[in-house]
Amino acid sequence: MKRTDARIFPFTMMALVCAMMLFAAGSADAKPGRSSLRQLTICHDTEFALCAASTCVATGGFVRNNQGKKYPAVTCECPILVGDNVADLNGGNMKGSCTSSNPDFVYSTFEFSDSFPQLISGTWQDAPSVMQVCPSQDSFSQCWNWQCTRAGTVDGFAIADCTCPLEKTSDSFVTQAGQGDSSACAELPVGGPLFFNPSSTHTDNGH
Repeated sequence: MKRTDARIFPFTMMALVCAMMLFAAGSADAKPGRSSLRQLTICHDTEFALCAASTCVATGGFVRNNQGKKYPAVTCECPILVGDNVADLNGGNMKGSCTSSNPDFVYSTFEFSDSFPQLISGTWQDAPSVMQVCPSQDSFSQCWNWQCTRAGTVDGFAIADCTCPLEKTSDSFVTQAGQGDSSACAELPVGGPLFFNPSSTHTDNGH
């Protein structure tokens, strides 16, 4: 699916939260106290899987990153898009390139977009991007920079099966899964930690 409305860096709060979700230290590839921002690459007009609104299923197995570190694995269905996207080419199990040398594979990277294909009530459909905050007692899936296998076309959309790490955080985490329905928080949604308590934040209105 060719993206014509993608916005890599829109000046909105959603983009800010997504940036924290995906690129802050604490992801499956980041070392404690260090950020992976230094390795960001914009892949121009390439195929990629966008897992931002996917929920996942634990496989009972494990997945290893480029450094050989092992994580509990989940599998997620994600739409395949074409456009500009953000990756860490040495993160996850990417091999230093935006695209895989094997035509059966595509990498899960990220783009900021107002809407994209999502699985809603059993049907794939283009739907708005809706952010929600999930509690720390739930686990999340971290699919940024991980390899996916092409799985054909469903409801007119190209789909990939992605194998990603399962993670937990002591803070809340954010996800675009569920269209705002909090029940998605318990379904291993793709997301990332906030590193702050959203209930403690406020808007400064000058008073």
